[in-house]
Amino acid sequence: MTTVYRFRPMENLLNRYHELENQELVLSSPRDFNDPIEGYQDVFWEGDEVLWENLLRHYLLNLLSAANTCLIFDDDGFDDYAIQPELTRDSLPTDEYRELFDSVCQSFFHERGFARVPSSLASLPEPLRRKSLQLVLSALHFPALASVLDILRDSNIIPETLFEVPNSADPDTVLEILDSLSAVMDDEDETQWLESMASHVGSHKSHAFLQQALQTGADELELHMKKKILLFASFPGRYVREVCDSLIHPNWHTLCFARECTNPSMWATYADEHRGAALMFRTDSQSDGAWSELNVNGRTGWQGSEPIFDQIQASLYAVDYESPPPQVNFFKFLGNLPRPTLESAWHSTADGETSPIVDEILEDEESWRDDLWDHFRSMTTTKLEQWEHEQEIRMVLPDLLDSEGPRRKVTFDLSQLAGVVFGLRTCLEDRFEVMRILSESSQDGDSPPVEFYEMVFDGTSFRKVKLGV
Repeated sequence: MTTVYRFRPMENLLNRYHELENQELVLSSPRDFNDPIEGYQDVFWEGDEVLWENLLRHYLLNLLSAANTCLIFDDDGFDDYAIQPELTRDSLPTDEYRELFDSVCQSFFHERGFARVPSSLASLPEPLRRKSLQLVLSALHFPALASVLDILRDSNIIPETLFEVPNSADPDTVLEILDSLSAVMDDEDETQWLESMASHVGSHKSHAFLQQALQTGADELELHMKKKILLFASFPGRYVREVCDSLIHPNWHTLCFARECTNPSMWATYADEHRGAALMFRTDSQSDGAWSELNVNGRTGWQGSEPIFDQIQASLYAVDYESPPPQVNFFKFLGNLPRPTLESAWHSTADGETSPIVDEILEDEESWRDDLWDHFRSMTTTKLEQWEHEQEIRMVLPDLLDSEGPRRKVTFDLSQLAGVVFGLRTCLEDRFEVMRILSESSQDGDSPPVEFYEMVFDGTSFRKVKLGV
């Protein structure tokens, strides 16, 4: 039997959320982690002409949606705007919207002459990674935006003078860029330099718009400027980030524990500057370094409009601080999309041409699925070595129903709670309240008594000592 520790501020345990009284464990969403690059995957794009054409069509579709959003929002609700990676032509709400999208594609690929670009991308000798893809999309962005805005003007949806696009690259210039990119890929050092250089493209453009706003004497960043930054500067980078975060794996949440409770920085960060507590949970550590399952109760499905709650047996994993992020082929592992959507929006064209990647997946679909979930586990349990001091043990729950809110909750049985450790600054009132709640909760069950500890500093070491109660 092994103990793991869960640090909590008293506000969460007692006063505000009553987690201890309700025997609740609140899971964290990646969007709220203190590490902004947690869940990072080394995603790369390597595919045939069908896949690249569909990626560019998907980009145009989301750019059209972004432009329409800029027309609709007239207040600060725009700040919550997010790209919709799951958007497809078939999911558009009206035939008129689909015709509008078709016109944008016709304008970009044929009237502007970019129909050769997918073939050129498919011929690259090495895959593109996040930042090099962002660089390519940035080169294509102004002609793509011009196609979107021209179609909206021709349809009398926006006025002639709204969002004028600067002179954009012609197809030959873009193809020359891709030829240069292909030459760079023959040198590994040059490829790494390219990724580093490309990472600055979007941020420099956004910074230029901010400087422009300052030069006009603006006291605050107005809504009109926020829309311009989205449409003219930040969109390529946001697109790449969102498709990586949303289309490969489902949303997920974590329940975080630590191997030890003797790291002062953990108390400072996660237990309100040593004023909180650490809950001690019983679990089994296996000989091979793996961890056993922890039983919790939570929502497992729906029956009509009513949620179903049941026991969840979820494995605990030790976070890996040494391994690099998992490498994932974007086109091959679009695992968060239904099969019909994959086939119609990504793996085939409107004239019936199908990507060979379909046969590659179907040849051994079970192995494909195993690889997908191996990527998921690696992605959700790998962190940078700078976080190694946390010695984290975590439970990861995928949101397969795609219906969980930011404060996803599960409950635990009191028999799983081995003890409570009070911090150096935990006040007497909070200690008493914790002891009272646990005393009342244990009266009606057969759970073993919860033991109490406190952290002390004896002049040389920071350690846990048992209290004689």
